[in-house]
Amino acid sequence: MAPRTALAARLAGDRAGTAAVEFALLTPLFATLFFGTFELANLLLADMKLSATAQAAADLVAPRALGSLSHADIADLSAAAAQVMAPLPAGAQLKLAYAGVTYSGGAPAIVWHDETNGAAAITLATIPGGVDLAALGGSAIGATDSLVIVRVDYAYASPVSYVLARSWSLSDAAFERQN
Repeated sequence: MAPRTALAARLAGDRAGTAAVEFALLTPLFATLFFGTFELANLLLADMKLSATAQAAADLVAPRALGSLSHADIADLSAAAAQVMAPLPAGAQLKLAYAGVTYSGGAPAIVWHDETNGAAAITLATIPGGVDLAALGGSAIGATDSLVIVRVDYAYASPVSYVLARSWSLSDAAFERQN
C-alpha cells in the first residue's frame, strides 16, 4: 500500500494540468457571457432602430397625409422607412400601422388608417402608449388641426439564440403634426 500512497501523494502535488482544467471549467462561462452580450447588444440595437423607423415613417407620411395617399403610396413610404432597420431584417417581421387624426369637430377622430404586413389598425381605443389625444390637439388650436400616428411592431429573433432562445416583440410609436 505504500507505493500507492506515494503515487497518490505525488499526483496530488503535481500542478502540470491545472491551467487546462481551469480553461475547461471557465470556457463555458466566458462563452455564455460573450454570446449573451452580443445578443443583448443586438436586441438593444433593434429597439433603437425601431424608434428611428417609427419617427422616419411619421416624418415621411405627415407632409403628404393632408392630400390623398393611396395604399400604394403608404407601401412605398413604408418601404423607405424600413430601410432604417438595416442591417436587421425588415421583411415580414416589421409591421407598420398609420392613422390620421383630426380635431375638426372638437373631439379627436380617426379619419384614415392604413396598415402594412398585417399590422393591427390604430383605433381611438388602441392609441399607442395610452396617449390622450385630446391633450395633443383640439379645435382651439384650429379647425384643421391634425396629426399622424405611426405604430411600428417588430418580431426580433436572435441570430445566435444561445442566450436569448426566443423571439422578442418590440413596439414603438411616433406622433407627428401635419401642419
